[in-house]
Amino acid sequence: MSWGLEPIYGSLPIALALVAIIVAMMFVILPPGVSGRRRQVLLTLRGLASIALVLVLLRPSLVQSDNRPAAATLAIALDTSASMELSSGEAMNRWQQQKRSAQKLISGLSGSDQALQVVVMGFDEAAQSIHESGTEQLATIADRIGEQEHTGRATDLAAPLTLAMDRGRTSPLAGVVMFSDGTQIANSREASADVPADPQREARLLGAMGVPVWTVPLGPPDEASRRIDLSVESLPETLRMFTGNESLVAFQVRSRGVVQSPVKVSLRWLDENGQTATAATRTITPDKMDQVTSLEIPIVAPKPGQYRLIAEVETRTEETITDNNSQVAFVDVREGGGRVLYLEGTPRLEQKDLRWALGQFLDLELTYRWIPRDTVNSWPIDLVDDFSPGRYDVIILGDLHSAALGDEQLQQLSEAVGQGTALIMLGGEHTYSRGGYANTPLANVLPVQLDDRLRQPPGPLDPVEATVSDAMRSPVTMQPATSHPITSIQVMQRDRLVRWEDLPAMPGVNPWPSVRVAPGVQVLLQSPQQQPLMVIGEYGRGRVAALAFDSTWTWRRAGLGDFHRRFWRQLILWSLAREEDASLSLQLQLSPRRFVGTEQPSFTATDRSDAESNGSNRQLVAEVILESGETIPVPIGGAENSGRQAERIWSGKLPELPPGFHRLKVRSDGADAESLEPAEVAFQVLDDTRELTTSQTDHSLLRQLADATSGVGGRVYQPEDVDALVETIRSRRTESVRTVIEKFRLGDGPLSGWLIFLLFAGALSVEWALRRQWGLA
Repeated sequence: MSWGLEPIYGSLPIALALVAIIVAMMFVILPPGVSGRRRQVLLTLRGLASIALVLVLLRPSLVQSDNRPAAATLAIALDTSASMELSSGEAMNRWQQQKRSAQKLISGLSGSDQALQVVVMGFDEAAQSIHESGTEQLATIADRIGEQEHTGRATDLAAPLTLAMDRGRTSPLAGVVMFSDGTQIANSREASADVPADPQREARLLGAMGVPVWTVPLGPPDEASRRIDLSVESLPETLRMFTGNESLVAFQVRSRGVVQSPVKVSLRWLDENGQTATAATRTITPDKMDQVTSLEIPIVAPKPGQYRLIAEVETRTEETITDNNSQVAFVDVREGGGRVLYLEGTPRLEQKDLRWALGQFLDLELTYRWIPRDTVNSWPIDLVDDFSPGRYDVIILGDLHSAALGDEQLQQLSEAVGQGTALIMLGGEHTYSRGGYANTPLANVLPVQLDDRLRQPPGPLDPVEATVSDAMRSPVTMQPATSHPITSIQVMQRDRLVRWEDLPAMPGVNPWPSVRVAPGVQVLLQSPQQQPLMVIGEYGRGRVAALAFDSTWTWRRAGLGDFHRRFWRQLILWSLAREEDASLSLQLQLSPRRFVGTEQPSFTATDRSDAESNGSNRQLVAEVILESGETIPVPIGGAENSGRQAERIWSGKLPELPPGFHRLKVRSDGADAESLEPAEVAFQVLDDTRELTTSQTDHSLLRQLADATSGVGGRVYQPEDVDALVETIRSRRTESVRTVIEKFRLGDGPLSGWLIFLLFAGALSVEWALRRQWGLA
């Protein structure tokens, strides 16, 4: 604390001079004839007014500093899942144990720190705030904790940590207190997410922010070595495959309490008739008590049809929960065959090896046409029949100049692609921009942009142009830009997996100005410098692939014939998908297809009718066929035009259903009910009661969360040690202080300002009144 003066104008000499002048004037200038007691009274009143003016001119101030705790937020997370109804190992359940400990914590913090804001949140499969206040109002929280429901069907320990971090963006966090039994049971939708819930990752992030996590384990202690649990997680809900195509199936196996013991994992097909067949088997050997093993298993798709793919891990006799030992994916396997037309202008090595690769598959009918450059005088050649819609399923354009086809036939080809024919375009000296395709109808079909300034005439390149094209002949290595069925290839060479980086470099590629920005356009292959080398897209109902290279023959010559054959096979099969097959007048979509019974997912039915049908007046009905055979009607309505001709979209929502494998069926209820094929989608309703059946606790996970922040004070406190936790929080708050400087200057506040004013005005007013009364004014 210190006193000081802050004179007006910032100058003490000036202020003192003014004081001297004012005092002199008040004490020297007096009315004539004043003496004795009257003179003393007037001088006293003028002295009081002078004191007020001196205070105003000198402005005395008091400055004091104080160390106070910095403003911060303490997050208290309470477990509100159904497992809180289970025994705590004492004469109470876990909820009562948590309530007693939380109230003890809140009582210890009540009124302790005015700068501390307390946020109480509840969490199960999600986290939400229950109460927020300063420590002075904490007494009101105790009753609200007792009224809180605890019926959550899953537990996600990452949810409260994430919510606390979100709060930390607006206010510093003093710490996070988490009450829980530690059982991390993510619900079905999270299990299939791209990034599964990971509470340890969130705890590490809090530790990096300098925020401690204090965990309070509830329930009886759990010995991890006595707990056995094997489960399958993260299997996609739906898969689409093509007959004969090899696809990677990715999922995770979680093992608890199994160390250095082989565990068998299998994939099984289940067809519509209930027949099963083994797709693949693997054996894993966990080396930790709690371990997640990621698997990617290649399988070959069976004949076309609707299947369930069951990922299953063996069941141990010590397991108490076995319904998580498997997960099911719904698989749509489509026909892989088709008719392919390959047009080539230069008899390169590429065409020879490409024909060899496609010729290995009996379900593909390949037609090869070579259009020599020395026939340029007779261009465009007649391919009207070949380009008619439905004549070929896939058309491959090799190193062929646009003049060989002509604008009229290219327009016909564009229309055929729009109606479902697939198009694959290869690189070369006379293709894309150099082949003059930039100003043709095909330019709008391709998923890449072209530049007509690079157009070259048909025929051999002259020496000048050959020099310009040298940039196309620089070796380029390829790498996947994104995961896709075309580029997901599993081939073993000398007991090791062949990667894209292992392939020989392309001798040259066709550069594109840019990739077209449109729905469905994807870059699948690129150079290390992110130059696009393979781009796919859609045009109308057809699929289009643009390849900047034309030398996949180097793969086969390098002894990688299996990789070369698989690439072309999967590219052709992708081209033959026909997702918008006109023969399917009803298409049904349901997402998710694996959910718990309390969820009610929505579905849509797309009604596609030809122009001559009476589809606009069609009425659809929906029903769920239970696993038992019972049929439940489902409301469906809200038909809306999709924007396409003769296409309407209906929507509905599933009711609550019992656990099991059921089917959703949509059909016509009109006169065309027999001619219109119904649409069906299979789905699974999960019995997610593991919160009540998993009686074991997982205190080791809570310990790991606290240990992740041990560097900043995180640790585990038993319920009976809550008093020690209160002392820890109080101690950390005293260490986290900030210096507060307060200054009180006379006249700044309304009280001192009015006092000075009343002193000055009152003294002069009384002095004037007395002079009037005494006849001295």
